[in-house]
Amino acid sequence: MADQKISAMPSAATLDGTEITPIVQSGVNKQVTTANYVSQVLNVNAVTPTQGGTNINTYTLGDTLYASATNTLAKLAGNTTTTQKFLTQTGTGSASAAPIWKTLSPSDINTQYGSFFYDFSTTLSGNISNTDTTIPVVTTSGFSSTGAVIIDAELITYTGVTATSFTGCTRGAAGSSNVSHVSGEYVNGAQVATANTATLLQINTQDLSNGVTLNTSTSEITVAISGKYNFAFSGQLNNSATGQSLVVIWFAINGTNVSNSASWVTIASRENATTPSSALMAANVFLNLSAGDKVTMKWLSVDGHGTIVTYPSSASPLYPSSPAMILTVNQVS
Repeated sequence: MADQKISAMPSAATLDGTEITPIVQSGVNKQVTTANYVSQVLNVNAVTPTQGGTNINTYTLGDTLYASATNTLAKLAGNTTTTQKFLTQTGTGSASAAPIWKTLSPSDINTQYGSFFYDFSTTLSGNISNTDTTIPVVTTSGFSSTGAVIIDAELITYTGVTATSFTGCTRGAAGSSNVSHVSGEYVNGAQVATANTATLLQINTQDLSNGVTLNTSTSEITVAISGKYNFAFSGQLNNSATGQSLVVIWFAINGTNVSNSASWVTIASRENATTPSSALMAANVFLNLSAGDKVTMKWLSVDGHGTIVTYPSSASPLYPSSPAMILTVNQVS
């Protein structure tokens, strides 16, 4: 056939790999198929990422591909240890980073928590009559500078403390009977409230804390990071007066009451002047909080006779103390 330019030749159909073209190899004329071309080229030169390839020729079991730079792929070798690990990466705020294998630690998951309570007990260091306004005790360590205590069934409020006494005492508070007491009796921390008056519920001890903290001066619980938190509490309620008493406890965030967070309990009338009636209130709520939010608990006694009290520990029979209020906080998301 006459010489003809390639551009003048008719277009070929889709190649099927069997087409034969001539080549010269080491000075010898040979023939090769298009399938040979494809096989030889791909075996020598990996397809680049911009052409839909990886530009990587070999892989090992467990390898993970990732973009190490623009239009560049790299391999993260698989985890060969016997410890379970997870892929993780931390960016700069504007750029990503290479993934790594890492063992999870508590700081990697939702482990923000806190455990708090209202407690403190001491004992009388001397006998007192039913009218004494100074109460001698072994120690007032831990007690607030003003507040209330309970001895047997008698509630006593005080306006001052020394290292070994409560001063400015009002006897027979919250409807209880003022009676004499003997040295060695337990003097336990208590909280009283004016009838039908919203009152800050005091929390004075931080037991455990990770990102959830207590201000013992204000009883505010503060969270370090935003999220949904479960607040669960139990309170030891007391009634040393005659007649039933109603008590309600609820939550506030940054001073604003939380809707639908209140719990009520009815405390039966005291049995007699030395035997109060008691009840345990327990409830929990989920609160959506932002970092820095401050949560407080509030309470109200309808008649002013319902109180919150600590029960002391015992050596015989052996059992621990029962704080007036226990509060636990856990982040759930």
